[in-house]
Amino acid sequence: MITKRFKPELPGGRSLVEHRGLFSFVNLAIFKARTPSVLVATLLLYACASNPYQPQIENLAAVKARSESQTIGNVRVSVAVPGPVETEAIFNLPLYDRGVQPVWIEVDNRGDTDLRYAPVGTDPEYIPPFEVAYTNKAGFSTAAHKEMERYLHSNTMPRTVKSGEARSGFIFTQARPGTKGINIDLFGPKADDIYSFVFFIPVPGFVADHAQVNFKALYNPGDMVTYDLPGLRKALAALPCCSRDQSGVREGDPLNLILVGNGDDILQSLLRAGWFERIATERGNASAAEAGYLYGRTADAVFRKSRPGKGTRSELRLWMTPMRVGEQPVWAGDVVHFLGSFGGPIRPDPNIDDARDFFFQDLWYSQGLARFAWVRGANVAPIDRPKQDIMGNEYFTDGYRAVLWPSGNPASLLETDYLSWDSLPKRQH
Repeated sequence: MITKRFKPELPGGRSLVEHRGLFSFVNLAIFKARTPSVLVATLLLYACASNPYQPQIENLAAVKARSESQTIGNVRVSVAVPGPVETEAIFNLPLYDRGVQPVWIEVDNRGDTDLRYAPVGTDPEYIPPFEVAYTNKAGFSTAAHKEMERYLHSNTMPRTVKSGEARSGFIFTQARPGTKGINIDLFGPKADDIYSFVFFIPVPGFVADHAQVNFKALYNPGDMVTYDLPGLRKALAALPCCSRDQSGVREGDPLNLILVGNGDDILQSLLRAGWFERIATERGNASAAEAGYLYGRTADAVFRKSRPGKGTRSELRLWMTPMRVGEQPVWAGDVVHFLGSFGGPIRPDPNIDDARDFFFQDLWYSQGLARFAWVRGANVAPIDRPKQDIMGNEYFTDGYRAVLWPSGNPASLLETDYLSWDSLPKRQH
């Protein structure tokens, strides 16, 4: 049996095969649409398809001027992150809009051996330059797209930096809001030729919510209380069970997490584990993060971590308390996991202990935990007798609080210290 192919025809019996070329398709669109709006859109599409590619590498100078540098032995590494506006000027592409964040790196190898740069250490999901070009080719002519490929490739950070050489370039990472945590790993031919650098770079155009809080002015000096470890254990057990609404009447989410450490160490450990900061402009909205009050105010800092699934994420809210351990501030907080679904509403996971345990494990496995302990709280809610938060969502909990000492520098899993305060929590059934 012979099957005839579908052969669309234009007026006069002429087929599309006889009308090859861009203008034939423009004519077809005009004929079929018979409307001025489609005609204009079609002509604009044709015009955009011939756009030249015009990057401006000279705009990199301002970005390099604010780079941060570190030196280990004979190796010096400098790093800078351009903001969205700078990126578009340098690459002639709105990379941030497409989830791509370039990071500029320079390695000055003053040692006597060649070094190898591993981009996967900076971002396991980094984007190769030709993929960046391919996903941004729309609107450019074929020649312009080829020029884009060459430009991105030539400005990518080289994999090898020879002895006595200084090389620089970009790696294209997954875009993340807030302070950028950057690892630079370099390897030489010998087992001990390993150099690891960690940077935390503020990104222009972004202000984190906690950057607007004057932590030194939150409490009067006479309100601060310094504890030793046994005293801290008793003070944490006596904390309120939960945050409350603004009126102080309704209970919010349980305070299931305590962090001990200065702000920089906590920030660095969170960024290393893949948590990101809340944007300052989100303060004052009607979200769950703004519903809970402690010490008469909403959370001083909010961090989030996206997880697979539409709208699925974990959210951490922290308040600096008037307590200290030595010189280290004590932070009370709650961590909640939000469940998302395609086309459905987003709601908090009622098993609030799972979010607490996930946070604890996440910090530990990302080498950001120096010490931990458990203390009993006053908010036990079995699964068959759940409680409700301010927003009316049900939850159940064993009432325990995880007490964590985050580490700014990487800490081995095997070296994390355990304080045997209260017995380990049991799962609520």
